[in-house]
Amino acid sequence: MFQISLPDKEVNSGARIFGEQGRRLVFYLAMEEYVASHLDEIPGGGDDRGGEKEAFFLWQVPPTVIFGRNQVMEAEVNMQYCKDNGVNLFRRKSGGGCVYSDWGNIMVSYITDRTDVAFTFDRYLQRLTAALCRLGLKAERSGRNDVLVDGKKVSGNAFFLMPGSSVVHGTMLFDSDFEALATAITPSRAKIKSKGVASVRQHVANLKEYIAASDDPAVARLADIQEFKRYLLSFFCKGKIVLSEDQVREIEKIEATYLDPVFIEGRNSSFNLEFNGKIEGSGEFKLEMELDKDKISQVHLLGDYFVLDAASDGGAAGLDKLLNDRLSGCVNSREAVTAALDGFDLGGYVLNLSTGNLIDLIYDKSK
Repeated sequence: MFQISLPDKEVNSGARIFGEQGRRLVFYLAMEEYVASHLDEIPGGGDDRGGEKEAFFLWQVPPTVIFGRNQVMEAEVNMQYCKDNGVNLFRRKSGGGCVYSDWGNIMVSYITDRTDVAFTFDRYLQRLTAALCRLGLKAERSGRNDVLVDGKKVSGNAFFLMPGSSVVHGTMLFDSDFEALATAITPSRAKIKSKGVASVRQHVANLKEYIAASDDPAVARLADIQEFKRYLLSFFCKGKIVLSEDQVREIEKIEATYLDPVFIEGRNSSFNLEFNGKIEGSGEFKLEMELDKDKISQVHLLGDYFVLDAASDGGAAGLDKLLNDRLSGCVNSREAVTAALDGFDLGGYVLNLSTGNLIDLIYDKSK
């Protein structure tokens, strides 16, 4: 297996840099596609296992959320948090769940000209688990795509089948910010009813804490992320291939397909949210909100509250109409909804209910 590397000088290539921190995450997904499509053209791409060709590389990115091909972005991601904290959002072409990556997470790409999915995926995960076990860690494969250490997830992986080749890509949690991870990929405290595919969150751990605790000095020094990356590369690879500038430009053309707004937004643009809670002195409430991308298309208020005479024209249905008249087409954010309901006295329609109460029901994540 050979390590695939970018040209040394390309990190200083000006316009191709994403901000000043490195490449976009989707550049590396495009790099996987390019390598998978050109294994025969990369000198030295084979190994001694019956002519099979394999490639491997590691990469890191600034804080980014990457969601699966069939997922609804707004249903998986805390959009406001990502916007406020400069977290980048991208869609990948493989399936699976939503993933947060930052400088403390090592992304791993394995490419082979084999197309038997089960065998390829199983062999790669066995190798990855063996690399961790060699360091004295209690690593084991779990389920179809995870690697655990002491029962906690340290690596999640997805499979992308291409004509004549396969890509396995995944995470290697080393020193990630778990608070940011949990916040970025949790859209709200609402129960989500998505027309896409929802992620499954699991207990996670950083490898650094396990490695740093080793009694073996040779292992403990790998608590430095660069040293750990070198260890992984030496474990998996027997040589190195440096891509040319022309090849990098071809990768950038593929990258552009990931940056197409239509691809990022996805086909599943409509989904529902439910917000449940008790408002003291007013009752139990459930607000159903239908969204189209980031805009509210309809709301429906349910519960054991008392409707006052001011809403007697149609009762609860009349109240729904009043709310929808103000909120339909409104961006789903606290600021936009607050502005849309400005001057609307909900207490005149529902006993002891204020507009602030309703807004907190939707957007106060501490409750």
